[in-house]
Formats: sequence, structure tokens, C-alpha cells
Amino acid sequence: MAEQFDVVVVGARVAGSPLATLLARRGLKVAVLEQSEYLKPVLSSHVLQADALTFLDRLGVLDRIRATGAPFMSRTDTRLGDFRFVADFPAFPGFVGGAACVRRRVLDPILSDAAVAAGVDLRMGTKVTGLLEENGRVSGVRFVRGGVESRIRARLVVGADGRDSTVAKLRGARRYNVTRNERRYYWTYFEGADLAVTPTFVFHRWGDRHIFAGPADSGLYIVGVSPQQHEREAFRSNRHDSLMEHVQSCPPVAEVLAEAKVATRIYGISRFEGYFREAAGPGWVLIGDSGHFKDPAAGRGIGDAFTQAERLTPALVKALRGSDAAIDRATADFGRWRDRQYAQYYWLATDLGRVGPLPSVVPEVVARMYGAGEIGRFLDLFSHHAGPSDLLTPARVLGATARRMASPERGRPAFARELGTTLRDEVRRRWAGRRPVLEEVAATGRPAVRPTTRSRPVTPAS
Repeated sequence: MAEQFDVVVVGARVAGSPLATLLARRGLKVAVLEQSEYLKPVLSSHVLQADALTFLDRLGVLDRIRATGAPFMSRTDTRLGDFRFVADFPAFPGFVGGAACVRRRVLDPILSDAAVAAGVDLRMGTKVTGLLEENGRVSGVRFVRGGVESRIRARLVVGADGRDSTVAKLRGARRYNVTRNERRYYWTYFEGADLAVTPTFVFHRWGDRHIFAGPADSGLYIVGVSPQQHEREAFRSNRHDSLMEHVQSCPPVAEVLAEAKVATRIYGISRFEGYFREAAGPGWVLIGDSGHFKDPAAGRGIGDAFTQAERLTPALVKALRGSDAAIDRATADFGRWRDRQYAQYYWLATDLGRVGPLPSVVPEVVARMYGAGEIGRFLDLFSHHAGPSDLLTPARVLGATARRMASPERGRPAFARELGTTLRDEVRRRWAGRRPVLEEVAATGRPAVRPTTRSRPVTPAS
């Protein structure tokens, strides 16, 4: 006979384990099924912003995070176009640090251990092979563990199993507002960095270059870079020398790494797509990368997974006391909240990940905010305490436009063309948010159509 749980979560990483922990602490019977035998390293920026650190504090694991040796960075060295500044991260209620970098091979076991301590039934090396259904709704999972097939029945199945989500495939959850990457990303860790300086998160996006860096756990220092179009072949043939050339082009990183050397392999991601997926249906819901993935340029995957888990928990605890219809209303509400919450950040990450320089209006506005003593409001973007529309207000954009148009030497025609393109993109994006176009899903569970543009919604095959 099938075992019975309130909730079964597929995936034990930064989305699944925190959600399971929070649910179990509220008295629910929760199982987590993880395909891997152990939580090996995965592709990730490994960056925890301020809101993620406060969540880990609430989760009760902050002491273990500190024990990894990862410094909590108190300031940022940021460059956008030709404007560069150094500033402290703004504090807010519950603030424990501005940012930290913890490798996933270190972070993920801390989160899964917290789930087990909360009473979650964690099963590693467990592959979900199918979903149980009853009266048109998902009612559990079939899985294989140790060569033996078994079943778990549950009132809700949660897909927290990443971009290639098994749950999403089995339900045929369609993607929408899909974007194809224009940039590639490479990152690695250095040993021997000068860690005596104030722990600083470096984020430089200038011209067609992008680099982020900062101290990490275990005395390491992370560096992530994005090659320009003409450098792609060089990165394919010699990642080390190509990455080091980027390091040398960024003064604050070059200074810290003057006596350092690469300590790990150089990781890379070259092909990916951003998307939203249908978030829920009768008896199932998706969280984390299973339901939404954005360009890694923003480094927000971990923090967003935490936010979703914390948002979903109280709604599920309440709904699971009631009817199946109450559960489905709660998960549908979560999906609508998710789309509203992340729409602006999704397109911001898309713009950060585009080939070429940022729109000129962005560094212009940020420079004015810095001069007015308002740079903390801009830095709130890192922790999602402010959204792009809070910063690029009509007044600020019009002010930046007026200043640029009043300066012939600053390229008025090019700026006007760029601003026109930006405004057209914004109109298309707002329309896509109201009327998303869903991909068709083939019998394999994979999309039947691929995206054709970077910033427009996907049009399905007729």
C-alpha cells in the first residue's frame, strides 16, 4: 500500500528543503524525494543577498552559515557603464549582512539537515517516475529507490526540482514569456586572495563586460565573468587565460587577487532560457527554478527560492486543513503572486544579460541618485526591497533624458534611438505580462516551439 503524507516535495535543494522545513515545523507530515545520492555541486552563482541571509536567520541556520567561513559582505563596489561607486549596503529590520557567497556543495546540505531536524522524511537517491491521479487531480507520486518502485500518496505534490523539472514535465506545465540567452557565464574560486580588506561584493557591468566577485566560504574568493561575443572562441580554447584577462580588467578584483591562483575548475553555462511556467494545477505546484528562471546576471535564484517557500508556507498550512478546492485556490493564488512579484526583475535580469552596454539612462539615473544621497535606494534592488519601477521613475528618466539631450557631445541621436527602443520593449513586456503566450508542449513533455527573440513572448506553432 502507498504511504500517506500531507505534502511530498520533489527536490531537496534551495527551494525544496526550506519549504519542507517550514511546513514540517507547522505540524505537517512532509516527505522530500531527491534523485541524487548526495547533494553534489550544481550550476549556481552561489550569491546570497541580504534578504536571503535574513531568511536563513529566521530558518535558524545562520550560525552554520557563519561557520562556513563566508564573510558577510558589508559594502559593494558597483560599476554601471562609466559610473562607479563604493557604498555600504542599506540595513533594514532583521538585517544581518549585505551579501555572502556560499558554495552549493556547502549550502545545500545545511538546508537539507534543517529539514531532517524539523521531522521531514528525506529520501536521497529517489527518482520520481510518475504521478498518481484520482478524480482528475494529482494525488501522489511513483518513485524508484534502490531498484524498488513504490508510491506515496499526498494531498499536494510540490515540484522543486529545477529547470529540468520532472513534475513540470509530467504535468505538461507550459512556459511563457521565454527569452533566449545572449551571454555566457563562467565562474571559479581562487585561493590566496587578500581577504584583509573590507568584505566587498564587486558588481561591474561596463561596455560589453560583466564581472562579479567577492569572498566566499572556506577562505575562497569567487569570480564570475561574461565574455564578449568576439571572445567566445578564446574561452572555449583557454578558459583560464581568458578569465584572467577579465580579472585584470577590473581593478578591485585584480588588486585582491594579485597573489592568488585558481583553486577549482572553471564552471560555465552557455545555453539557457529564461521563462515562467504555469505554476499550479489540481494537486500540484512548482516553486524555485521549476516554475521560474531568469538570466543569471542578476544572481537571484537562491534568494527567490527562499522567498517563494516562505510565501507559500502559511497559505498551504491553512489550505491543507480544508478541502482540495482550498488547496488549489492557494496554489493558484501563489502563481499569480509569483508572476506579479518577479515580472519587473525578470526583465531587469534580461537587460543585464543582453549583449552590449546597458541603456545609457540607467547609469545616468544611478549617478544622480548617488549625488543626491539616495544610493541606498538603488542598492535595495540587490535584496528586492525595491523594484526597477521604484528607481526608473518617469521623473528620473525624463531628467536623465533632458540632461543627455542638452549635451550634444554625449551623442544625442544615439541616445534618442536607444531610449525609443527601451520604451518599445517596455510596452511589449507589459503587454506580455497581461497576455502571456504559452508554449505548446510536445508528447515528450518538452516545448514544441523555441523562442525566436530575446525580449518578446514566444508565439506557439499554429
